[in-house]
Amino acid sequence: MFYAMLAVVVVVPWLAVFAYRSTQSRAQIAFFTVASALTGIAVFVAIAWRIAHGTAFAAADQLALDAIRTHMPSFAAPVFARLTHLGDPPTLTALCAVFCAISLIARHFKLALYLAITTAAGGAINHALKTLMRRERPADAFVPIPESFAFPSGHTFGSIVCYGMCAYVLMRLAPRRWDAPIIAIACALVLLIGMSRVVIGVHFPGDVIGGFAAGGAWLALCIGTAEMARRRSVDVTAR
Repeated sequence: MFYAMLAVVVVVPWLAVFAYRSTQSRAQIAFFTVASALTGIAVFVAIAWRIAHGTAFAAADQLALDAIRTHMPSFAAPVFARLTHLGDPPTLTALCAVFCAISLIARHFKLALYLAITTAAGGAINHALKTLMRRERPADAFVPIPESFAFPSGHTFGSIVCYGMCAYVLMRLAPRRWDAPIIAIACALVLLIGMSRVVIGVHFPGDVIGGFAAGGAWLALCIGTAEMARRRSVDVTAR
């Protein structure tokens, strides 16, 4: 169930990206955007409700975390402890700054501004959700436990939004034949960061899935809105 839900909330936004690139209809783009966002929101709300209204889900989350720790090779925790820094806020901020600069150099000024606004807003949304849920983190982590609340995972939320938006920028600038490799690399990075948060013990699996779900919903809305605006601009120019 964990891997099935994880696949849905990570893959759905990128299926929408392929749809955006393959259609010229703003109505179809709007449909894919809403469908992708609602999928992520539905998963997030389902997990949040279970966290807030009972101990059964919390117990299952703890069992899943214990099982992952038990079956993980001894070398995995140190490796993932390094990989997790790819989702640190300073790393994501620097990455977005680089891609904003690339967009500016390519004279895509609106795209650079949009990247900065959407990623910054994503951070604010994640902070608000954490404050609302106020879920405590697991005990006995491999690394020092952060002081923030656990649900949804900020690293996974920030990673899917930041790497996703940067991948979208690349897809806008690069030839279309690079779409699949760009999406594959972005998905791999995001999945590794999400897995790292569980392996090193600073998040329950539900926190990570919730981060992917909420972040994926925001990513779908951001990319869908950008594509709608771009197609509208193309239509106006063609008239």
